[in-house]
Amino acid sequence: MSTIIPLRNKRLSKQYQQLQERVIELKQLALSEFDALVKAGKIKGAWDDKTWVYRNRTIYFTRPYTESGDLVTGKTPEDKKIPISGVWADVYRLFILHKIKGHKGDPKTISGLMSQIVWLGEFYGYEISSLQALNQDKLDAVIPTLEANFIRRGPFERYKTIVSFVKKFVVVNKLCRSFVPKVKMKNPALGKADATSEISANARDKKHEENIDIYIGKIKQRFEEDKRRLARGEPAKYPEPKPYYDELRLLAMPFFLALGLRIGEVCRLHKDCIGYDEETEKWFLRVLTEKGELANARPVPRKWQDVIIKSHKRIIEITEQFRSFAKDVENRKEQAFVDVLAFPDRHPMILTALEENGYSPEEYFLRNEIGTTGSIHQSGITYNSLRITKDKDGNEKRGIYADSIVGKIIAKTKPGSNTSPKIVISKAQLASQAMNYYREYQQRVFHENEVDGEVSETISSTSYSVDMPFSDFLFIVKDDMFNAGPSSIGFVPRPMIKTDLVNWLIEDSSKSKSAFRRYDIRDDNNNIVNVTSHQFRHWLTTALLRSGKNESMIDLFMGRKAGQTRQYDHRTAKERAENMRSRYMSETPPDDVLGRRVKRMRDNNVCESEIENALNHTLSVVHYTPWGTCNRDLDVSPCEKGMMCLRGEDGNGCQHFGIDPDDEEAKQSIINTKVHYETQLAALLPNYEELSHKLNKQEPLDQHVQFCIDTINGCESALRAYERAKDAKDNQIPVVQVFSPEEAL
Repeated sequence: MSTIIPLRNKRLSKQYQQLQERVIELKQLALSEFDALVKAGKIKGAWDDKTWVYRNRTIYFTRPYTESGDLVTGKTPEDKKIPISGVWADVYRLFILHKIKGHKGDPKTISGLMSQIVWLGEFYGYEISSLQALNQDKLDAVIPTLEANFIRRGPFERYKTIVSFVKKFVVVNKLCRSFVPKVKMKNPALGKADATSEISANARDKKHEENIDIYIGKIKQRFEEDKRRLARGEPAKYPEPKPYYDELRLLAMPFFLALGLRIGEVCRLHKDCIGYDEETEKWFLRVLTEKGELANARPVPRKWQDVIIKSHKRIIEITEQFRSFAKDVENRKEQAFVDVLAFPDRHPMILTALEENGYSPEEYFLRNEIGTTGSIHQSGITYNSLRITKDKDGNEKRGIYADSIVGKIIAKTKPGSNTSPKIVISKAQLASQAMNYYREYQQRVFHENEVDGEVSETISSTSYSVDMPFSDFLFIVKDDMFNAGPSSIGFVPRPMIKTDLVNWLIEDSSKSKSAFRRYDIRDDNNNIVNVTSHQFRHWLTTALLRSGKNESMIDLFMGRKAGQTRQYDHRTAKERAENMRSRYMSETPPDDVLGRRVKRMRDNNVCESEIENALNHTLSVVHYTPWGTCNRDLDVSPCEKGMMCLRGEDGNGCQHFGIDPDDEEAKQSIINTKVHYETQLAALLPNYEELSHKLNKQEPLDQHVQFCIDTINGCESALRAYERAKDAKDNQIPVVQVFSPEEAL
């Protein structure tokens, strides 16, 4: 026994040494690639730095806890974050570099990876032995820690990312024992896949606000009423904190309501986004689409044309002054900021005082030339931004442009005033600071790091790339435009960004109140309304479906992939049933089982009222399932088959199950289900088709095999129904077809 332990320790020591050598080897190979990315400006930082900056997103190689044991959040001070060291740190950096090399999308996805995979190393104390001995059990052991620190989908998403990290990087690069990592945690999103479940219903309710148009309309109504009050010389009931604070964002609302644009798509609209097609005599909107779709032109609905055109014209009027200044900054950089720091009415005593103290009046000015506390220069610079004060604890508080203070002189600035200290400000240093803020906004908007003082002014997607400087943005403002605090509009030009709209629509913890709170807009329960930008897309999609528009057209119009409209459909089950009933009551009902039944009834001279009653009985409600539709009233008569729409009774399908031949998403779900059970059977019984008639249905294994066979048969029958619909497309109206397994076979 005494001999075995030293041998085991010696063997483990050798394994750890080999692992360290392997990591060093991978690091040496990666350093040249890392240095090339740093030189190109794609990454900012050194290999061993606590943080890297990738396309203006900070990646933290730090532990998830502070020294005091608190969970690290976005508000944790930098000095409280503890860097990771050793082999684990190098493995993490190698992985992040690997992901950066093949990355083309939003840099946010890369910056968030470390916050997820760090929990694996943290759980095992970043010990090299834990890395070398990784296996499925050790991965699964991290789950309770994740569940203790996160809620909802948080634990699953982190666990899934950890499994992927180990499977696709750690195992592949031979940094641990070879095994096949698997996700052995239930996905909480699966509950949403069942369209009849309570989880799904709650999730859908949160995504949809039925009265979103009414609430926005009330803000507009009260805003316009206040304009009329001010014109009459009366005080506003709901005053704007500053000019254009509410108006610009109200002008953005038609782009959400009329076209269902995503919040990022609204913010990046081009100043010339409106176009007119002389052939169709219709207006359209040029949209730089998100989510990897190609940039496209969206037709503006006729009922919205006047609103969109007027909104666009008014936005151009408001932003012209900011656009002109942004253009000047693009062309002349710091000098553009210097030139707006003008003081045309300066008293000669100020010029003399500056010159006598060695300061050129053209290059410097006194802070009191702006005024006193709270004063604002015509350029947008505030007196407070140039101050250095102390709080009650004696801590220094510096204004954002306080670094441009270069000295202090003792002088008089006008006749009769006392000689007193005056703060001297350098225009050049102030302009340099402003230019730095301008570049930071560029990095934020374009998701690019600064390289040699420049930032690529390109809107990038996986499917397109467009050069678009700030002056080309439709919503171009100044940096304090949407700040409810200072009355200044700001000094640095920048586009409207997502948070400007988000904080206006929904309550948060900042000082800025949402528009709904400021205008006192309440729901039926007397609660202040909250709206997310994505709810506009759900609202518009539902409205289009209610108007009878084709789902494929809606997907195209909304800039979505085919088949996604179902996720945005918030019509009630009865509304969907009514839509289907109206199609079957038409002169040419669909050529399916139910449609042919209607035709036979008409051939037998059954009156229309009785046909309608029969349809009302059959189609009282319609629900969605992952594979198609269900016309069973689940509130009155719950499903007895456990959502086995395709299998039904002994593979004959369910009589309540229907197929929409235009629903490609459901078709793919049917294909996936078929492949899933075929794979299971292939592993159990390679020749299951020949043995199916010999199965003993009393044995658990035989029952499972029979279940698989019946489900596969149901899938094949459903797919044949899709093919029949495709073959007869020219002779059919594109509506939901009721699935009949007997005829499909």
